[in-house]
Amino acid sequence: MPRLTFARLSAALLLGIFAVVLIGEGPAMAEERHRTLFDLLFGTRKAPEQAPPAAPVKRKAKPKPKPSSITNIDTSNPAQPVKKLDTAKHVLVIGDFMAGSVGDGLMDMFAGQPGVVIDEKTDGASGLVRNDHRDWLASLPGLLDETKAVAVVVALGSNDRQRMLIDGTREEFHTPKWTAEYERRVSELTSAATKRQVPVFWVGAPPFQSPSLTADIVTINLMLRRQVEAAGGTFIDIWEGFIDADGKFAATGSGVDGQQARLRGSDGVSLTKAGRAKAAFYVEKPLRRILGDTSVQAPLATANPPISDYGLPQLAMPSAPAPVAITRTDPISMTDPSLDGSNALAARIATSASAPLVAPSARDRLVLHGDTGTAPAGRVDDYKIRTK
Repeated sequence: MPRLTFARLSAALLLGIFAVVLIGEGPAMAEERHRTLFDLLFGTRKAPEQAPPAAPVKRKAKPKPKPSSITNIDTSNPAQPVKKLDTAKHVLVIGDFMAGSVGDGLMDMFAGQPGVVIDEKTDGASGLVRNDHRDWLASLPGLLDETKAVAVVVALGSNDRQRMLIDGTREEFHTPKWTAEYERRVSELTSAATKRQVPVFWVGAPPFQSPSLTADIVTINLMLRRQVEAAGGTFIDIWEGFIDADGKFAATGSGVDGQQARLRGSDGVSLTKAGRAKAAFYVEKPLRRILGDTSVQAPLATANPPISDYGLPQLAMPSAPAPVAITRTDPISMTDPSLDGSNALAARIATSASAPLVAPSARDRLVLHGDTGTAPAGRVDDYKIRTK
C-alpha cells in the first residue's frame, strides 16, 4: 500500500471536515447563501440580528381649512335703513331689469338717509319696443303724480334688440323705420318728465358677455344719448366701469371701494350686488345735485335723547363752524433782499439825513476795502504774537 503523502492527508482532512459540516447542518444549508472556504475553516459568522421593522409612523392629517363664512364681499357697505321723513324727496326709478339693479343700488345707498326715498317701479321684461307688455309712455305721467318725484332715473334698452310692430308691420332691428320710431319713443318718454320740470337721468346699458348683443347695445346707447340730451335729459354712461383694459366685457373689476369684486352674474348679463352698487355710483353724483341738503345723512330728532354710560343724556355735538376765509400771502424767498426789512445793501450810505447810518459788515470791509480787521488775541492769524 503506497504511503500517503502529507498533501493527500491534508486534502482528506479537509474533505472530512466539509462532510461533517454538511451532515451537521442538513437541509438548512440549502437555505443559506453559498459558503466560502474561509467559512468552512473558521466557522460561519453569524449575521447581525436585524432589528424588527419599526412600526410605520402615522402622520397626523393636516386639518382642512374651514370654509370662509364670507362668500360675497359687500363692497357697497350700505347704511342701516332708517325711518324716512314725511318731507323726504322721492326719486322714481323705471325701466327693465337693468333699472331694477340700479334701483336696488340706490336704495342701499340712500338707506340711511331719512330725507330721500327711492321709489322703484321697474319691470324686468319691459322695454320701448313692445307696448303690449308694459307701456311706459302711458304709465309715466301717473307714476309722477303718485310719487311726487323730484327726479326720474330710467334704464331701458337692454331688451329692445328685437322687431317692432309699426303700423301693423313688424320691422327688423335697426332698419331706418325701426330707428325713427324708436328715437321718437325715447324722446317722448323723456319729454313727459322734463316738461314737468322733473330731471331725467337715463342710464345706458353696460356691455354684455355676448359679442353680438354688445355690438347692438352700442348702437342703442348712441340713439339713447342723442335723443335724451335733445329732450333735456341727462344720459349717464356706465360702460367704462364694466370693461377691462382692452375694452372688452369684464366679469370682475373695481368696486366702489376700490377693491376687486365680481360685478356680473354667471349669465354674463345680470349685475351682482357689487355691480349694482357700482352702477348706482354713477347716478349718485348728478342725483345729489337735485336732492341738495336732503341727501346728507343726519339722525332723526328724538324727544328723549339716549342716556350715556354715566347716566347723563347724550347731547348732540355742535355743528362745525363755518370755514374762515384765509388771506393769501405771496411766498417769500430766503434770498429775498427784503427779508430783513431792508432792500438796500448794508454798505450803502443813506441819502436821507433822517435815515440811520448802517455800519458796513466784515464782508463789505474785506471786499470793498481789503480790510481784514483785527484778529482776536491768541488766534492763529494774530500776527502780533509772532512779532513779539
